Amino acid sequence: MNYIAEINSFWDSIILNPLSTGQVALWFGLMHINNKCNWTEWFTVSNQVLSIHTGLSRSGILKARNELKQRGLIDFRERGTKATSYKMVTISNSTQDGTQNSVEVSTQNGKQDSTQNSTTLDKQKFKQKLKQKQKGATKVSTRKYSEDVELNDAILAFIAFRLDIKSAMTDHAIDLMLKKLEEMAPGDSPAKIAILNQSIMNGWKGVFPLGDKSVKKSGSTGKQNQFQDFPQRNIDYDAIVNAQLQEM
Repeated sequence: MNYIAEINSFWDSIILNPLSTGQVALWFGLMHINNKCNWTEWFTVSNQVLSIHTGLSRSGILKARNELKQRGLIDFRERGTKATSYKMVTISNSTQDGTQNSVEVSTQNGKQDSTQNSTTLDKQKFKQKLKQKQKGATKVSTRKYSEDVELNDAILAFIAFRLDIKSAMTDHAIDLMLKKLEEMAPGDSPAKIAILNQSIMNGWKGVFPLGDKSVKKSGSTGKQNQFQDFPQRNIDYDAIVNAQLQEM
């Protein structure tokens, strides 16, 4: 599974089919945990761990995962009193195919509908925006920032996130961000990945130490982000996930 391609395709897919804040948070939480599991097809994670990653209650997790499954974004298997098994569904290829099909269907129906002009215009704008994102993603993915594959994916995901919020990073800005990462977590790739994921999930333009609450003003993008409703907690996520993997 290509981490950066999946994230870009996920953002593209919810342009036409929006998800709730909780559903988006759960999808990103599952992606992060699956990354920790080295992208196994099925992985097991408890509701307690998901609650820490997403800020959702148990009922919120159950509701969000059902909707994600209906949308074809994930699959899961309940195991009684044991932790639930999850599977991330690859969407990077289906997103482009689905977009093309939806445009073709709307064009055909528009020939018999008096609202054809406005519908076609909306689709054209969407296709143009999708091409721009894909072009930006291509530019991001051409450079290798780290020999660690997981860390390199996390860096690319952060750069793509900056593109998505219309705050693209220059090469110099990327170099400064990488130096700051090294200062905060010298030689510690898992910590750097967690820092980058923290910034993405909270809509921050910069990178900050894990659990740093002082970034509310200085690190915010300036507008409400779908992840900003969740409080930051100073919890060792890696330790919890590792414990979960031990149970597996």
